[in-house]
Amino acid sequence: MCTDIDRIAELAKKYPKRKFHSIAHLITVEELWTAFQSLRKNASAGIDGVTHTEYESSVEENLRQLHRRLVEGNYRVQPLRRVYIPKDNGQQRPISIPALEDKIVQKAVVNLLNAIYEHDFLDCSYGFRPGRNPHQALDEVGRVICSCRTTWVLELDIRSYFDSIVRANLMEMMERRVSDGSVLRLIQKWIKVGVIEDGRLLVSETGTGQGQPISPLLANVYLHYVLDEWFEKVVRPRMKGQAHEIRYADDAILCFEYKEDAEKVLEVLPKRFGKFGLTLHPEKTRLIEFGRSAAGNAKRQGKKPATFDFLGFTHICARSRQGKFTVHVKTIGKRLRRGLKAIADWCKRHQHDPVKLQQKSLNAKLRGHYQYYGRPTNTRCLRQFYERVCRIWRVWLSRRSRGRLIPWDRYKAILRQHPLQRPRITHFWPGTVSNA
Repeated sequence: MCTDIDRIAELAKKYPKRKFHSIAHLITVEELWTAFQSLRKNASAGIDGVTHTEYESSVEENLRQLHRRLVEGNYRVQPLRRVYIPKDNGQQRPISIPALEDKIVQKAVVNLLNAIYEHDFLDCSYGFRPGRNPHQALDEVGRVICSCRTTWVLELDIRSYFDSIVRANLMEMMERRVSDGSVLRLIQKWIKVGVIEDGRLLVSETGTGQGQPISPLLANVYLHYVLDEWFEKVVRPRMKGQAHEIRYADDAILCFEYKEDAEKVLEVLPKRFGKFGLTLHPEKTRLIEFGRSAAGNAKRQGKKPATFDFLGFTHICARSRQGKFTVHVKTIGKRLRRGLKAIADWCKRHQHDPVKLQQKSLNAKLRGHYQYYGRPTNTRCLRQFYERVCRIWRVWLSRRSRGRLIPWDRYKAILRQHPLQRPRITHFWPGTVSNA
């Protein structure tokens, strides 16, 4: 059965320039229920302290009242709760947590707007889109570099992207497709709402508040117009050779056949981004020679071939067993160390839990690590992670009795009784099928 949202999607696909004037009525109680079901049950509560479990106890009545407030114009956005999570460079990343009802409404609006923007977004964009994931982006990187005439790679790093988005520009971009005043007012409320930090209400003039369900979609819309569409319609036709973009949220790489093309783009990019309030990180944005000829050229110059990082993996020029050029990936060193530190911190906090429970939790963490990092050429890093986790667990099991380190023969007996999940490849070369 074709729903109203499916109809919106059909119209968006058929008429790329069409503006949607009346779509707020599609945010029904049923859509709010669908949005509520999609939220993580163990997610942190917002400033009001309401949890998923508490809201669920009277969910039908709660959603009806929420819908009534939306229809009558009495819906009020609550301030965000600010928390910080560690970054790879040792700094802290601010995350803004909305109240549960704000999450529900935002998620419902995201589902509605996805029906429109999924037909606008280009194939080069992979982040926070239905049916797309980081590993498809990684596969595309390998395809572009190995199958196309790529010899130069431009890494892009946008400084504080989510906090730098110019709201006036964002709303102008949204209005190119959505002219429903009710939906636009909701978006303005969400991006302008203040943040509670240390008991104080802080209000900024830019940004979308990273951590809100609506933020990834808005961030994609912004870079769609600032980078993707500009690169596809303005830049590529002017290039001497081939040029490709692969983007996941605010992480992007540009691949070029000729150095002069790459240098031209690198020269104009800061001006293009600056026009929309964005700044490229001068140290993390770099142009490197990478591709079939890069290794040979580096060897003749007495250098090691350059590498680049993308989506948690270091990309390396390599040769297959048949001697053909390929791209290998391995876990970024900082990501590996961060994962091991998290394991050690967990073992410290839970060292007195029953061994069987520790084994169950550690195996869940190992499976999660393998699920993301289990790519075909990353077996050495996976094995290294597993072996380090085994050693970390041995150390903290030994501290249960404040005695000496458990002898290896005794620890091996513990591992036989309570084995840890061994490394496994969970993603395969494109075009191959797992036998698992």
